[in-house]
Amino acid sequence: MTDAMKSKVETGEDFVALLRCLSRHFVRLGPDAPEVDDVLLRWAAALPDQAPDPGWAGLADQLLGALAAPSAGLADPVPLGSEPPVATAGELCTLLPALAADYARDRAWSADRRARGLWAGDGGGWASSSIAGFLESWESWLGSSLSTELSGVPPIEPVSWASVAWQLGAARVYE
Repeated sequence: MTDAMKSKVETGEDFVALLRCLSRHFVRLGPDAPEVDDVLLRWAAALPDQAPDPGWAGLADQLLGALAAPSAGLADPVPLGSEPPVATAGELCTLLPALAADYARDRAWSADRRARGLWAGDGGGWASSSIAGFLESWESWLGSSLSTELSGVPPIEPVSWASVAWQLGAARVYE
C-alpha cells in the first residue's frame, strides 16, 4: 500500500489525499494505531541532518517511512519551548522530538484531568489526541492553505524544511 501511495504524491493536493487516506487508515486501527509522539520520534530518527528540501514526494516518503518504522516508544512529557526557526533537515530533526515531548505533556495533562474526574477537553495545546486526528488536522490545514497565501507564514510551495515545520505546527492546533 505505501509504495503505491508514495508513487502518487507529486503535488500538494496529492499529499493532502495521502494524509486523508492515512487518517482513515488509523481511524480503522483504533487503539492499535501508533501515538503521535512515537511517529514524530521515528521520523526524527530517520531524518538525515543534511538533505535538500524534500518536495512533496520526499515529504510523503519521510512520513510513510516513519509510519512503517519500528516503534520508537513514547516521549517524556516536556512543554514545547521556544524552538529556533527551521530552515534545514537538521533543524527539523531537532523540532520533531520537541513536538513529540509536547504531545506527551498534553497527553499526560489530559489523563490527569480525566483521572481526577475533571473535564479534559479544550485546554491542552494539541487539537488532536490521536494520530488519525493529527493527520486529519494536517490535511485540513494544508488543504485550505494551498490555495491561500497566509500572512506571516512562509510559502507552502515549494516544500521546504521551513514549510514542513509550519505545517506540523499548524496541524498541532488546527481543528
